[in-house]
Amino acid sequence: MRTQELEATLKEIGAKNGLEIALDENGSCPLELADGRMLLLQERADLEELDFVATLGPVPEKVRATVFTELLAANFYWKETFGATISWNTALEAAVLIYPLPLANATPEHVETVFTRFVELQAAWSGRFAGMVAAAQEFVPDEPDDEEDFVSDSEENNMIFNP
Repeated sequence: MRTQELEATLKEIGAKNGLEIALDENGSCPLELADGRMLLLQERADLEELDFVATLGPVPEKVRATVFTELLAANFYWKETFGATISWNTALEAAVLIYPLPLANATPEHVETVFTRFVELQAAWSGRFAGMVAAAQEFVPDEPDDEEDFVSDSEENNMIFNP
């Protein structure tokens, strides 16, 4: 699919979905969906692909091991991501959902199908991701704010038995 054909296809998809989709000089188009979610379309001409990108959100450092383990399991053979990949963007400090669409043999119908499915996948993963992070935070004990105020069980027992 040539760039002009891609641009025409994206414009048509946008019109059907109430969005203005136009790639800028860098081949990108950030979109805000009706429900406030953000989506980025990024043409990578050198690879002849169109990337669909959505930020899922940050992961607090204290629960990263738990959340990352769940995300990696979902990513295994794209079992629960339906061909998309969830990865970690270190610059944003956020989990990101990405689907690269090869354009070499893509038809306008295929691009539209991928767009629709990615928006649905993003919606599903946004909710799942938020729940995953919240659940992980419930099971992580809060660290004491001030170590001087913290009294261990053994110190407390010594205070009781050895005044």
